[in-house]
Amino acid sequence: MSIKDLKTLLALGMVAALAACGGADQGGDAGAPSEEPAAEAPHGEEGGEAPHEEGAGDMADMDLPEGVTAEMVAQGKEIFSGPGLCQACHGPGGDGSMGIAPKLADSEWLNIDGSYEAIVDLVMHGVPQPKQFPGAMPPKGGSQISDDQVKAVAAYVWTLSHSG
Repeated sequence: MSIKDLKTLLALGMVAALAACGGADQGGDAGAPSEEPAAEAPHGEEGGEAPHEEGAGDMADMDLPEGVTAEMVAQGKEIFSGPGLCQACHGPGGDGSMGIAPKLADSEWLNIDGSYEAIVDLVMHGVPQPKQFPGAMPPKGGSQISDDQVKAVAAYVWTLSHSG
């Protein structure tokens, strides 16, 4: 077995272990539709600003991509750190601290251009042969999230990389 194979196996083992631990406090099925806990948050348009999401950039000063709402970003943050399993590889807030997947909280993109549409496509289809890091990213990060949840995660990730 080659070093690359061992690294890939280790990365996948870490993802599986973290996924098993990370979902325990969610109290629900990862494939179940989200209850959208952030739906009560005010829109950034009429009647006030959306609350500042730590690690999600400054939403008040941000022009979100077409079709993306502050509610999607908030929902995406919850999915990122929960049923989406994203945090297991990309670290809390996409900080890259796990060392097995790229940092998402910066403007450097390795496999795509960083547009919202490209992020959605990447999460949907995964990264079978990453340019860096030891393991491939499976479609939807190996989770059972819905296509709408993928779009919410992509909205959150977009804000991480476009906040400054």
